[in-house]
Amino acid sequence: MARIISIGKFIKEKPLTSLMARTLKAACEKQARNEPFGQADLDGSFMSLVQRSLIKAKTVLHGSEKEVSWFVTEKGMKALAVLDGEAKC
Repeated sequence: MARIISIGKFIKEKPLTSLMARTLKAACEKQARNEPFGQADLDGSFMSLVQRSLIKAKTVLHGSEKEVSWFVTEKGMKALAVLDGEAKC
């Protein structure tokens, strides 16, 4: 009897577009300088990077106030290293 294998396991993620690569690099540079960043600070493709888990958010408590802080993930740093040869985050 034949065995059914899900094709979902073999689908590779699409490569980053040039706009996504520039946005990820800009986010990484801001992170290296300890500057906060978000969608309004970076040009385009921010949500695509979030959907691919290259950029994530964390909630930081300052007293009784909550602040959302974005950061480049390890996966994002690896993607930059593949593109540029080096990730500086």
